[in-house]
Amino acid sequence: NALSRARAKGLFQFMAATGRMYGLRQDYWIDERSDPEKCTRAAARYLRDLYAMFGDWHLAMAAYNAGPGRISRAMAQTRATDFWSLARTSRIRRETKNYVPAILAATLISKNPGKYGFSFVPEPPLEYDTIDVDGAVDLRVLARLAGSDGDTLHALNPALRRHQTPPGRVTAIRVPKGTG
Repeated sequence: NALSRARAKGLFQFMAATGRMYGLRQDYWIDERSDPEKCTRAAARYLRDLYAMFGDWHLAMAAYNAGPGRISRAMAQTRATDFWSLARTSRIRRETKNYVPAILAATLISKNPGKYGFSFVPEPPLEYDTIDVDGAVDLRVLARLAGSDGDTLHALNPALRRHQTPPGRVTAIRVPKGTG
């Protein structure tokens, strides 16, 4: 549920309009920018499209951060043809200038964490069942039926904005494994 000062939301920091463009529903009841599975798939499609637009992964990452319009305008104004040349100008923000190197560094570190002084024990994979709920049901009711608690169900379903399923439609809900 991370929310930036620019109102980008979720794991992949989608702005509302970009999220909608990539199929992430946002309304009074649900904000799928907070759904880890749906926003991951949307982010992959968005990056694919940015790569197709710019033909370069560094520029695609910069455009993911700053927006493709801003990167296109900055490239046209400076005649830069690559991210590193563009980063030496004043036409993109410091945040974007630092974003691409940070992503590259995180990628390198993730491939060999010990080499860079990191050690961690990965979390076990998140396991859950998915059920379809017809109409409005409070998550506490679903949690009680699943032998769980409301906080657990809300953690499994962070896209639900009102701690209940939306009225008038069928909603896929994640419940603890074995309780579906």
